[in-house]
Amino acid sequence: MADNLHVVYRISDKGNPKPKLPNGGKRDCLRNAVKTFGAKNFHVIADNCSEQTIEALKSTGLSLEVTANGNSGTCRYIFSEVINRYDAEDFVYLLEDDYLHLPGSREALLEGLQIADYVTLYDHPDMYHRDGKGPNPFVHDKQPKCSIYLTEHTHWRTTPSTTMTFAAQIKTLLEDRELWIRHCVGKIPADFAAFVTLTGQDDMTEARRLARIGRGDLLQIVVNNFLAERRKRLLISPIPGLSTHVEIAYLAPLIDWKKI
Repeated sequence: MADNLHVVYRISDKGNPKPKLPNGGKRDCLRNAVKTFGAKNFHVIADNCSEQTIEALKSTGLSLEVTANGNSGTCRYIFSEVINRYDAEDFVYLLEDDYLHLPGSREALLEGLQIADYVTLYDHPDMYHRDGKGPNPFVHDKQPKCSIYLTEHTHWRTTPSTTMTFAAQIKTLLEDRELWIRHCVGKIPADFAAFVTLTGQDDMTEARRLARIGRGDLLQIVVNNFLAERRKRLLISPIPGLSTHVEIAYLAPLIDWKKI
């Protein structure tokens, strides 16, 4: 299995500047990713990048593809075309250009893919707002209990959603491709809406709670998913996290990421 993990790394010179880790620049994140996962089976998609950035990427010797599709457009391109290049039994880690990883991330990712449909290495801080006032409306005092899994090196918890940085088997992405393409519209992909649909946040207790707090948009997602009886996907994240988004406001907890 170790040889059939592919990394598809999306990098762009576009985006909104936000406070980030001092060691969280785009080149820092790329170096960290290559160090963690190796250069083999590592494919870079440089979208809307300057000539200077493209030349720097060429100098790395990594597999490189230059596009100009935008954020959602690049995701649609990956789901509609890029994943067709790999065998259905292979695995792919779709990785954005603003994440850092701890040593051992590759091994843990491979372990997680043995027990779950989707795996993230990011322990998102929005999972810990127990008063229900955080950005994730599925996290609150009366949320359903998560399941905990143990692999050789890592504890994992089930989670209802994550970002657009995640891993899955190619055949899973092929089965879910229509949903992903449908949610990769506008300027930024609707990752939250996609994952809460995939993971089946559809119990009627949750639907009634969303109705009470006036979240009609999410209620529609929940009810439609419930009535459709679509297959639920298992999404897991490690505890503590093995990766973090480098934006200061969204660092994975308990790790001093400045030392990575």
